[in-house]
Amino acid sequence: MEIKFLTAIISALVAVFIAVLNHFIVTPYKEAKERKRNRLKSLYAPLYGLINVRTYIIKEFIISKKKLMLGGVDTAEYYSKEYMETFILENSGYASNKLLNAWIEYVTQDIGDYEEERTKNLVITTVKEYNQLKKDLKYPYNQKELETGIPECIKEVRDFIN
Repeated sequence: MEIKFLTAIISALVAVFIAVLNHFIVTPYKEAKERKRNRLKSLYAPLYGLINVRTYIIKEFIISKKKLMLGGVDTAEYYSKEYMETFILENSGYASNKLLNAWIEYVTQDIGDYEEERTKNLVITTVKEYNQLKKDLKYPYNQKELETGIPECIKEVRDFIN
């Protein structure tokens, strides 16, 4: 009789241990990883793409002026500052506080009164956080972009931007 009782207690303890382990360790880990995937998919990957396109279209201008700027093209809506602002606003729930602050600074600058630091802060924050999320998820990422925040498409400017 003692062996049956002992077996039942051990089985119950193992079941409780597995339930606690699942509830407090496994499930939170899975949920955190899923949140990171959603942040990457819903905000950071598309925003990273937008920033790369908007810097690439004026790459030569950036290099010649030695200023980090974001360009735009009238023929494509998604190349515009307004599209990017709307996109960030609609997906702001996925953004870090640092990215939101950089975005607020960027959108509150006057068009005629361009401030490079505000644009630079938005670009660097986005690029670093994008690569950090990829690193955390064990996806391939760009180490230089993670360190500097300067997109690979304008890597020539890393020396004078930072």
